[in-house]
Amino acid sequence: MSAVIGVDVGSSAIKAVLFDSNDRCPIRSERRELASRVPNLSPECFEEDPVSIRDATFSIITALAQFAKEHSHPIEAIGFTGQMHGGMLVDSALEPLTNFVTWQDKRAGEIAEDGSSYADELRDFMRSDPTGVSIHTGFLIATLYWLIQQKAMPPNAARILGIYDWLASLLAGRAVTDISSAAAWGMYDPVELTWRMDLLTAAEIPEQLLPDVAEPGANLGTMNAALAEHLGLDASVRIHASIGDTQAAYLGSGCTEDEILLNFGTGSQSMWETDLPFATQGTDIRYLRNGQYLACAPTLAGGEAYRIVAEFFQEVVREFSGLPISREQAIAVMDRLAAPSETKGIMFDPIFSGSKFRDDSERASIENLTRENFHPGPLVLALIEGMIEEVAKPYFRRKGEMIHAGLVGAGSAMCYNTALREAAERRFARPLRLAPYPDEAAIGAALLCLGR
Repeated sequence: MSAVIGVDVGSSAIKAVLFDSNDRCPIRSERRELASRVPNLSPECFEEDPVSIRDATFSIITALAQFAKEHSHPIEAIGFTGQMHGGMLVDSALEPLTNFVTWQDKRAGEIAEDGSSYADELRDFMRSDPTGVSIHTGFLIATLYWLIQQKAMPPNAARILGIYDWLASLLAGRAVTDISSAAAWGMYDPVELTWRMDLLTAAEIPEQLLPDVAEPGANLGTMNAALAEHLGLDASVRIHASIGDTQAAYLGSGCTEDEILLNFGTGSQSMWETDLPFATQGTDIRYLRNGQYLACAPTLAGGEAYRIVAEFFQEVVREFSGLPISREQAIAVMDRLAAPSETKGIMFDPIFSGSKFRDDSERASIENLTRENFHPGPLVLALIEGMIEEVAKPYFRRKGEMIHAGLVGAGSAMCYNTALREAAERRFARPLRLAPYPDEAAIGAALLCLGR
């Protein structure tokens, strides 16, 4: 029974799955928590140690390879996904010259000599971007521009790579990224399928730093023999080009062209396939594969918003009773109170951390509180309905009416929160089914190896 490995290099953990090539189901999953954040940096800098991430990833691959060998599952291929937008510089031997600077990094938000931030300057250089992704702090192009302006580029830099690109490149023996990942750096056009050379020239980024760009899931060849032996794998194992974690989660969820994926993690997104690669209000466009795109409505008002309210209730209980309760206990009570409740007119806008598509000054708010409805149950349900509204409104703005037949729910919040699923079904007026397996992004990376 042959298998493939899918690896998801996340912000806090590495998740990987050994996936049955024939029955298309997971055989075994592994997880490694990460402690790779580089300490003692200035507050706007967010870097991770790539060697620590590499070692954790190789450890998890070795564990799956050993299990596969013991249970007669010959491994055919490995695919990667992970956190997007950020990147690092490597030398000609693919050794890291910098830490991995993640999407959370804010240094490109510094004000340059002309009074604009470095990220603002790059947006001014960009003539147009129909995908709506634009350029933001934490994008690799913004970080590179900052390094160049600060004269802090390593002198022997040979290539730029994202973190999961780097891992795939190590195994394949050459520097290569994929269309979805390069586009997420802000420097590649996923519609024209070419580097944005005018932008790169304006940012003074040398062309020789650019890696090869492959179609997501493309066969990059077989493994580096020495690394294959180190990991307990056969040198005939294929390495496949990566894909961004949003797209991988879509693939791994089993969502079809006739369904919308509602993915609720720390943030949340609704996404659906489209062959029209232009953004509308509240959406951006991300490359999927083979000329298809995802329309994505991304928001920060997902699980993080729910946790913020849970922590508020924790504090209330502690301050009034002197008794501590865990965040998990608070969330469990919130779930229980919301399920049979009604909002009774409360409207909760849950953008505690702002919104990519709204004014920078806007933050969370609660409206229509009365003596009759000011109770925990209606308040929590209003929060849930506000979270759903954040991913529903951009869909209806783009489509006008519901044209998909159903919903697929992914992420831990969707799995465990009945009220969240029911609110989604009410708002979209369509049935919701859960993704068949957890770790959707790792499964999506595995499916890439099988031509999904």
